[in-house]
Amino acid sequence: MLIINGRVKPSELCCFIALFLISLICFDAKADPVKAVPDPVREKITRLNKKAAGLNRDSTNQAIAYAYEAYLMAYENKFKEQEADALSVLAEGYLYNDIYDLALEYAFNALEIYKKQANQEKISATYTLLGWIYYDVENAEFALKYHTQAYELYKKLGNQNKAAVSLNGIGLIYQLKNEFRKANAYFNQALSIAGQYKNQALISAAYNNLGISSNNTNDYNQAITYFNQSMQHSTGNLLSLAEVNNQMAFSLIRLGRYPEGLAALNKARAYIDQSTSNSKKENLLDNYKVFSLLYKLTGDYKQAYINIDKYNTVREEFLSKNKVNALITLTMKREAQEKEREIKALSLEKSLKSYQRNTLAIIIVLLFVIGFLLYNKLRAQQRKKAELAQMQQQLIQKELELTVSDKVALNNKLEFNHTELKNYALYMSHRNELITDFLAELNTLAHTYQEELSSKLYKLINKFRYDINIEKYLEDFNLQIEAKYQDFFYNLRQKFPTLTQNEIRLSAQIRLNLSIKEIASLNNISVKSVEMARYRLRKHFDLTQQDNLNDFLKSF
Repeated sequence: MLIINGRVKPSELCCFIALFLISLICFDAKADPVKAVPDPVREKITRLNKKAAGLNRDSTNQAIAYAYEAYLMAYENKFKEQEADALSVLAEGYLYNDIYDLALEYAFNALEIYKKQANQEKISATYTLLGWIYYDVENAEFALKYHTQAYELYKKLGNQNKAAVSLNGIGLIYQLKNEFRKANAYFNQALSIAGQYKNQALISAAYNNLGISSNNTNDYNQAITYFNQSMQHSTGNLLSLAEVNNQMAFSLIRLGRYPEGLAALNKARAYIDQSTSNSKKENLLDNYKVFSLLYKLTGDYKQAYINIDKYNTVREEFLSKNKVNALITLTMKREAQEKEREIKALSLEKSLKSYQRNTLAIIIVLLFVIGFLLYNKLRAQQRKKAELAQMQQQLIQKELELTVSDKVALNNKLEFNHTELKNYALYMSHRNELITDFLAELNTLAHTYQEELSSKLYKLINKFRYDINIEKYLEDFNLQIEAKYQDFFYNLRQKFPTLTQNEIRLSAQIRLNLSIKEIASLNNISVKSVEMARYRLRKHFDLTQQDNLNDFLKSF
């Protein structure tokens, strides 16, 4: 607060407060308290997530157990990124276990956290994961949506290697939709980028996918060429080798090369049996289907039926109608929530500027009103002090010239001063109530706005309450009482030397016949506190219930 020669300059006060408030609005820094947790805890969670991710393909259930442990620790310690990592690993694990609704739920939860943290790389990876979940249930629309989003984000980030993986995924979706020419265009793009980065696994996968497209367009010789190229770039992954041999067998059988086709099928089955991955079911499906085709074309219809029956049984295990319906329901729910958030964000963005202008105008008006009230209060207090000082000086001068009649007049004057002093106390009480009520109304007004603004107004109100400094005015008032009633204070201290300063001042206010409510307002305390203080005084004075405290104090 700015005070010059004992006077507050209202214009400078208001400008200072306004500038302070504007700086809060324009440069608001949101605190994000982070729980102080030792680094070893964070490191343990990271190790668990990495271990789970490494085990996901071949030991999925064990991976899920590690991921759950990591998730619970991260959630308890509020490590949001590690929590999202655990959710992502869980989603991948449930995808391998063909539990698609849980896989989708965990993937969406991880995506939400990554978006809040603006972690673009992990957002891309989660888009890819969502794309594979929808691809596995043969939902081409959503699979294409998320693989495309992943590709665009990877391309924006400059991660060409992973962008190529997304291109391969998009090609598989068009292959699922039987749009083989479009699919091949994406496979060739992926193949070109993978060749630049010498990504052997992706090169092998792209050639295999080109071979599958050739099979679907009855170009079996070209398909065999692609499959041979795929095996040349193989990294030795058992399931990848099983898939290539299954597809190679299909091409050979369609060309009538049955013994070679049977040999490829048996080789594929051997790779499948060696694998411990939960995802080998897909390769087993292809193996049963091609075996059924081979037996059908060679006239062994019994074996053809047995293999197609096995195919249908395995397929029903992980792609039941109920699972697909649950996935669609969850997808629609998530889509609706996402659209609702987008609508709210758009609406908030449109109204934000207007809201800020209106809020700033209201706050500036309130600041001027508060500044004006503070200024008036200080002026009144200073004027009253000057009047009391002048009156005291006049009484001292006249005391030397008193006659008997003058003494009578002086007693009347003293009684008048007593009344004036009481009126001044009542005036201060009323003024304090006025300011307190105004601050309460301002506090209510603050709560009608957004939580962020409410917090700032609340802090501002506390600052004004501190600046008003009611205790300073109370001290001035108590000094005036002590000057006017020196005999009262002297006699009271002589008889009750153990009284505290606050108890003596309360006694003087009671002697002025102030009510409990007026004393509470004057001292800025509660009515209950005043009642307790009066009770302690009566006990100190050893008064009975019949004794009147006011009359007792007047005897001094």
